Amino acid sequence: MPQRFTATENAFEKGIEKTSAKQGAKLAGEWVEELRKADFSGAKGLASELERLEKLLNAEEPDADKLKTLLEKIGQDTAKAADRAEDPKIADKVRKLAEAMGANQAA
Repeated sequence: MPQRFTATENAFEKGIEKTSAKQGAKLAGEWVEELRKADFSGAKGLASELERLEKLLNAEEPDADKLKTLLEKIGQDTAKAADRAEDPKIADKVRKLAEAMGANQAA
């Protein structure tokens, strides 16, 4: 999973708009696999959302409005997952990903 965090962080750091749809779909698909095996509240829902993201990104012409809305939703749900993470290091990484996706963090 650490490699997935790194790849995802890198995609957002360089500017997610610079990541090709194909690369984004691949990354989403890898997270789906990981989340299907995860055992925390919300993992299966996040996996389903990421599957939708993967399908949108694999479309011949991805719909930017749908992508933006879905990324915001995934960001919010990722933030909730960070709050439930038992490992503080993992929680911090998940929180950073949520913020990169535009999730509003409660102070």
